[in-house]
Amino acid sequence: MFKFSLICLPAISLAGWLSMFAIKHRSLRVGDMAGLVYHLALVPLVGILPGGPAVKFAGYLWLYMDAFIDVVSINHIGQSVAWSLRMGVHLFAAIWICGVSWELGGIIGWLGLPLGLGLAVHAILLADTPGNKRILGLFVIPMMSAWLLALQRLLLESATGVT
Repeated sequence: MFKFSLICLPAISLAGWLSMFAIKHRSLRVGDMAGLVYHLALVPLVGILPGGPAVKFAGYLWLYMDAFIDVVSINHIGQSVAWSLRMGVHLFAAIWICGVSWELGGIIGWLGLPLGLGLAVHAILLADTPGNKRILGLFVIPMMSAWLLALQRLLLESATGVT
């Protein structure tokens, strides 16, 4: 049962991720709740996916801090403060995603390395540009979705022995 639960986490995270984007423009509160699902579903994977201590630390830091931002946004911290905080923690997301992707290689590497690098570039250089959320969404929604699906496939293959 525990193994099955771990296998399902990328799919659960993906459902939260897509729901977050679909809902947030209509209801920030409900969108941030979906964001909690997206972030917290990935926490157990940090421990089982490859990466050294710095990569794992970055993964935990990203997921817990982004979940924190979801909660403070639900409690009305304000869009601009939440956005600034989120951009800061995207650097840790980039480190974790790149570290895991580098170690796993294959399709996960091909998807995760540009995803992580794009997150870092956006957070550092583009967060204040006009249309910044649109820029982020245009590349991150498909890339993160594909990366989570690739992780899902890897976990299913590992559990079933099918490649």
